[in-house]
Amino acid sequence: MGADSTRTLFRMTGDERLSAGVSGAAAHVADGMGFSADHCTALASVVGEASREAFSRLTDPQGMVGVTLEQFRDRIEVILEYEGQPLPAAGLDTTSVVGAAGTDSRGKSGTRLLQRVDRVQFETQGRTSRLRLIKYLPANSSDSL
Repeated sequence: MGADSTRTLFRMTGDERLSAGVSGAAAHVADGMGFSADHCTALASVVGEASREAFSRLTDPQGMVGVTLEQFRDRIEVILEYEGQPLPAAGLDTTSVVGAAGTDSRGKSGTRLLQRVDRVQFETQGRTSRLRLIKYLPANSSDSL
């Protein structure tokens, strides 16, 4: 991480109500970077959904979800890290994230989530899962989603 980036870290207990705070923080950072209101709302929504999904996959009631908001000149990256049940492996290589084999527990498809961010990376190492959501600053932030 160089001088061209800023990083904010959150470590949250297994209380999915904390997703609202992370969503708000992501929207705040995006707004400060010049994203349109629609892009800020879309990013906040996908961050909230992804963090609630991470909370639902914790296997330890005392488990934590780590969230990193990393701001660059041209993009924002949101990294969610947790120890628990990984996302289903089927379909992740085709860029579906939550509910890769169909839909998640709330009926939203992974493809729908991807429509609100530009890039998704997912990896597991042992029992630790890491989801990176990347949203690039549009050349004209009033561009449609």
